[in-house]
Amino acid sequence: MMFTFQMMFKLMETVKKEKNPEMSSSHFKTGRKKSSKQIGGAVRLSSQIEKLCNAANNMSQATSSLTLVMDPYGIPQAVKILDSMSKEVPEASPLYFFALRLLFNKDKRIMFLSINPKIRAL
Repeated sequence: MMFTFQMMFKLMETVKKEKNPEMSSSHFKTGRKKSSKQIGGAVRLSSQIEKLCNAANNMSQATSSLTLVMDPYGIPQAVKILDSMSKEVPEASPLYFFALRLLFNKDKRIMFLSINPKIRAL
């Protein structure tokens, strides 16, 4: 089951309402206060959700920083190769900009970087 950030925020809002007895509609109807066990459980759940959000954020940041470093088929690498072909593909030419548009597609970029350099310009 995928746990999205939107679901986490909704759950956190629910927990905040449970932590604050003044905002609870059941408190107004019955006049009873929530037990300390219920409030303690809500605080613990809120803490766990916060830890989960932090972990997901850290994983996302770590993955994105690794992807930039480790991707041999990234756009910067492909543009460097294209720039090194200035004899065959002059910069600022229509062919150069056409090639740049093609390099947005990951499959085409991988193919471009994988083919033999001798025939790449063809």
